Amino acid sequence: MIDTQDAQRTDRKPFGPHCRKEVEEAMFEMIQRLQQRGLAPAEIALTLADAAEDYVMLLANKASGAH
Repeated sequence: MIDTQDAQRTDRKPFGPHCRKEVEEAMFEMIQRLQQRGLAPAEIALTLADAAEDYVMLLANKASGAH
């Protein structure tokens, strides 16, 4: 499920190196947990990419509706 609540945060720049580092750390922790549960790395990667695309589209649609 995609939640846009945190997308409203303004306490950090969205594309800064600190953000990238935090997101990557969280992603790799999640990938490791999913692999421990038996999911294949390729399956995880494709699902993450698909979910990320859905999230970007959701944010874009939300932003275009705000104008």
